[in-house]
Amino acid sequence: MSERKPTSGEPGPPEADIITKLTRVSEARDLAGDVACVAPLDMDLKEVARRMWRRRGVSTVAVVDVEGRLAGIIPLRLLLDELFFRVLPEEFISECLETGRMEELSRMVRAERAGELMEPPVYVTLDDTVRDAFCRMHEHKLEG
Repeated sequence: MSERKPTSGEPGPPEADIITKLTRVSEARDLAGDVACVAPLDMDLKEVARRMWRRRGVSTVAVVDVEGRLAGIIPLRLLLDELFFRVLPEEFISECLETGRMEELSRMVRAERAGELMEPPVYVTLDDTVRDAFCRMHEHKLEG
C-alpha cells in the first residue's frame, strides 16, 4: 500500500521530521517534545487522575522518587480500575473473584498514593528504536 502524498498546495512534512519505526528514541523525543506525565511517589491518586486529565492523550504516568528517578508507572487502565473500585466495590470484587485477580484487588484496596498503586517501570534506552518502544509497550499492555 502506498503512502498518501500531499496534493498541490498541501505541505508535506519535511523528511527530517518524519518518525518511523527505525527512528531512534532519542530522535523521536527531540521531534515530539516532552509529553510525559510525571507524579511523585507520595502524590494522592485523585491528583494523579487530575494530572492525567489535564494532559490529554497521556495514558501512563511516570512515578518518580525524590531524586526524580523513575520508580514505576501507573497505566490509565490501572488508575481507572482503582477509581472504579471506589465507586462500585461490589461489582469489582465480583469480577476479581471470577477472574482470580484477588492479589491485585488487595493492593488496590489499600492504594491512596501513586507509589502504592504503581507497577514496575518499563523503559527503553535512547538508542533503541521506536519499534523497540512499541514492542515493549505492547508486551506490557501499555497504550500511548
